[in-house]
Amino acid sequence: MFVAIFITAISIVAPGLSRTPIAPVAGPVVERFVAPPCPRCAGHRGVTIASTPGQPVVAVLSGTVAFVGQVAGHVYVVQTIAPGVKVTYGWLESAQSLVQGESVTQGQEVGVAAQRTYLGVRIGGQYVEPLRYLGLGWARLLGPGGVVVGRGTLPR
Repeated sequence: MFVAIFITAISIVAPGLSRTPIAPVAGPVVERFVAPPCPRCAGHRGVTIASTPGQPVVAVLSGTVAFVGQVAGHVYVVQTIAPGVKVTYGWLESAQSLVQGESVTQGQEVGVAAQRTYLGVRIGGQYVEPLRYLGLGWARLLGPGGVVVGRGTLPR
């Protein structure tokens, strides 16, 4: 059985959040969240979104920059959006204008996309499925003959 992931903005406000999040970039999810069986085990702790190089990556909600820098040769920005809740934007081409401790508003550019953009969410240090937590998407099973009706992207 194959699960296709589609992204859309819906008006659910996640626990602990005061506003409805927005998508960081427009594009289809090309790699879904895979929870690791243990804290240090392999897994994909976020989603990967196909993006257009040079496309702005924006803050899903207002918050404070907790980290900006390179990890394993890729640019990452971590933003605190609520007490104990952090959003990670990764595999960015750049995030030159941000500094740690800076406040960012919802929709403000936090970086520039490469061909793919990573989006992750941690609550109290535990990774959660970011699309479900932020209310940005849903999953559909393929129907008979492997047909999925419609195509989904992260809208803005």
